[in-house]
Amino acid sequence: MQLLRIVRIVRRLRARRYIGPLAVLSVLAVAILGNAASFYYFEQPGRMDATPPDPLTAEDAIWYSIISITTIGYGDFYATTTGARVSTFVFIVVVGLGAFSMIVGMTIDTLTGIVESRRRGMANILAHDHIIIVNAPTTDRLNQLISELKADPNHESTDIVVVSDRIEELPFQDAHVLFVRGSVLARDTYERACVGEANQAIVLATSYDDPGSDAVVASAVAVIDSIKPDIHIVAECINPSHRPLFDSVHCDSIVFSMGITGNLLAQEAQDPGIAQLIEVITSNSRGTTLFSTDVSNGNSEDYTEMARQLLAKDINVLCVNRGQDSLTSWQNTTPQPGDRLIYAARQRHTWSELKSLATG
Repeated sequence: MQLLRIVRIVRRLRARRYIGPLAVLSVLAVAILGNAASFYYFEQPGRMDATPPDPLTAEDAIWYSIISITTIGYGDFYATTTGARVSTFVFIVVVGLGAFSMIVGMTIDTLTGIVESRRRGMANILAHDHIIIVNAPTTDRLNQLISELKADPNHESTDIVVVSDRIEELPFQDAHVLFVRGSVLARDTYERACVGEANQAIVLATSYDDPGSDAVVASAVAVIDSIKPDIHIVAECINPSHRPLFDSVHCDSIVFSMGITGNLLAQEAQDPGIAQLIEVITSNSRGTTLFSTDVSNGNSEDYTEMARQLLAKDINVLCVNRGQDSLTSWQNTTPQPGDRLIYAARQRHTWSELKSLATG
């Protein structure tokens, strides 16, 4: 309680510019050196007259002042003369303890300010190879997305930076989830989020009932791309008719979340069980899940034979993306560089690893 009072006093004084750290440090230094000099002056003669002599060094005197001012008091040195006791009372008790308490209070105040600034998203982020999530349409949506990312073994310890101007602080605490508050259309916001060092950016809708959401998302994508053109960007689009908004910006993937949900509802109504399968294979925490890999070079075998061989290894090839086409039937289709293979498995594999498994 006493320490909290000191912190509050320090904040009031600093806010009114009555004191500064340099002034308090100067007072503390005077107290330590003044007491050390006095202690040496008054105690040294008696120690030299002792049998055998027990001389006092300058380092001993300074050490005595420091442990006294911090109230540790090991007892290896103590004042035995009246002069040394009076100087200890003046320099340590009257001056030093007050200055030391002020320093402790200032330190706690500064650290508290840093923590509070980071919690409220006002600090600059220091991160590398992190993932940026732009916008927080709902707490549940943000939580679910972060949980899925963290469930991937490749992202367990990856820092995630949430960028939003619609929340004041993160609704949860996680050492690897950071927050930057600011306009999602402002370049300096992403510079504070260290987007230049990020690997991926996921731009969510601002709100699912906001008709202007898609325009904001497309603009945010453009800002991110202008800062780091090679970052992998995934954008959420609410209305499929707004697809042209993204034609003039670089976006690696566009997810039409409402359209996907509508399709799934219709399919589940007609063929029950599909929703359960989709829930399992699109989750990183349910065992077998979906992965994709770039096809780096061609192969003399077609995808049909490769899929048959991989199925025996519990790897189910589902689709081949070639340009804008998604091929779910690939008979007599040979792999080509630029293809992207979509498969269901228990772990991620590169194209080279898949070829090796198929022929092994």
